[in-house]
Amino acid sequence: MGSKNKKVPASATNRSDQKTVKIKEHQIDNRPVWRFSTVDREGPFAWPKGEAKELEIVGKLHYLDSMTWPDISGKQHHYLSPSSLSKAAKQRLEELELDDEIENLFSFHLKGKSRIIAIKHANIAKLFWFDPEHQVAPSKKKHTLTSDSL
Repeated sequence: MGSKNKKVPASATNRSDQKTVKIKEHQIDNRPVWRFSTVDREGPFAWPKGEAKELEIVGKLHYLDSMTWPDISGKQHHYLSPSSLSKAAKQRLEELELDDEIENLFSFHLKGKSRIIAIKHANIAKLFWFDPEHQVAPSKKKHTLTSDSL
């Protein structure tokens, strides 16, 4: 049987030839990640669960999934200005205690007036509202009135 107190050579523990391992910085993937657990199932902009419209939304998200955020962001897909939000949208954010997320609301153009509203953090889009009539942040066209401006 061997000795329990083996001696370790000093050269094995006092090495002057230590190597430094360099690890490349982790870069966040710049493609979107969709989170469905955050959808609002009630209120004026409720998510259309189990409807044909939901399949249309998933199809759009699938299309956007292969793009990067810089490719997505532009005229049709963009952050929403807090001042552009309708009274109903602001009220719903307050009801859900999410009014601190107002600066992170991102709008995806679906088709026609339809929009998908998400809360965007880095590359994650927390899907939130379905806006079929463009009422979360209605367009302000010249010489027109909205219900919020009356």
